[in-house]
Amino acid sequence: MNSTTTMKNIQNSMLQLEIHYFPILSLIIFLGIGMCICLVNINSIYAQPEDSSNEEQKAGDNNKDSTTIKVKMNKNNLNISNHDRLKIVGYLNGEGQTKYVDLKEMDKDKLLSSNTTEQSLTVNLNFNQSNEISSVMVGDEYYICAYVLDDPNPQIAPDPIPLFDCMEGTIGQSTSVGTITLFPTMKKYGESKAFYTTNSIAKNNNTTNDSKEIKITINVPIHDAKDIDDLNVVTMVKGEYQIKTIDVQKELKKGVDNDRISVPFTFNRETEVGPIQIGDLFFGCATSDEFPGQNSKCEKRMLKDLDKINKLCARKDSSC
Repeated sequence: MNSTTTMKNIQNSMLQLEIHYFPILSLIIFLGIGMCICLVNINSIYAQPEDSSNEEQKAGDNNKDSTTIKVKMNKNNLNISNHDRLKIVGYLNGEGQTKYVDLKEMDKDKLLSSNTTEQSLTVNLNFNQSNEISSVMVGDEYYICAYVLDDPNPQIAPDPIPLFDCMEGTIGQSTSVGTITLFPTMKKYGESKAFYTTNSIAKNNNTTNDSKEIKITINVPIHDAKDIDDLNVVTMVKGEYQIKTIDVQKELKKGVDNDRISVPFTFNRETEVGPIQIGDLFFGCATSDEFPGQNSKCEKRMLKDLDKINKLCARKDSSC
C-alpha cells in the first residue's frame, strides 16, 4: 500500500470519528446548558416561597405576642347614625387600652346597612400577651366599655348618663383572639339611668353637687395567695382608668389586713364623657400570674355615692 492510499484511509477514519462524535458532543453541550437553566429555574422557584415563609413566620411570631379582642357593637341599639364619636376602653392582663371611632367620617351607607353581615361595627383592641406581672391564659377575665361622645350642642342639654355599654369577657380556648359584644340590649344603660333619675335629687347628687373628686377602693382577697410578690390592680369609671402595681409582701408587712389588699383610687369628677354621676358603672380587676386559677379577675358595680368611698371586691366577690 502506497503512501497516498494510507493518507486517504487516515482522512476517512478521522471523518468518521467527527461524524460519530459530533452528535455526542452536541448532546453533552445541550445537557449542560439544560442543567444550568434548570438550576436557575429551581433557584428562582424556591427563593420566593422561602422569603414568604419567613415573612409569615415573623407575622406568626408577632401574633403570638399579642391578644386581640374583637369588640362587636350592635348598630341598631347604638343608634349609631345620630352620634359623633365612640370612646372604647378595655383592660386585659394588667394593660389598659383606649380607642376612638369617628362616626362622622365613616361611610353612612355602611353604618345604616340592613345587611345581616353588617349589623355590627367591629373595633379591635390589641393587648400584650405577657409582661412582668402576668401572661394571658385561658379563663382570664377582662372588661370592655364603649361610650358615646357627641359634640356640644347649646340647644340640647347633655345627658347625665350618656349612652354606654360595658361587658366582662373571658378568654376562651385561644389566648391570641377573643370576641365580645356590646349593646346587644340596653339593659345596663337603662338600669344606670333609672338609678340616677331616682336617686340624684333624693341624695342631692345632681350635676350641681360640689364633689370634685370620686374615690374608689378595690379590695383584693389574697387569703389563698399570700406568697405572691406583685399584682396589677385597675379601676375604671366613665371611660377613665388607673392601674397600680402593688408589692404584696410590702403591704402585708404593714399588718393592716393579712387576708386582702385594699387599693385606693381617686378620679377627677369631670371626664371626657361628662361628669361622673351616681348610676355610672365602675370596674375593678386584679391580675397576677401567681394567683391560683385565673390570672385576672374583674368585677363591676354601680356608683351609689359621690361623697363616700365606693368599694368593689375583685377576685372573690363573696369574701369582701
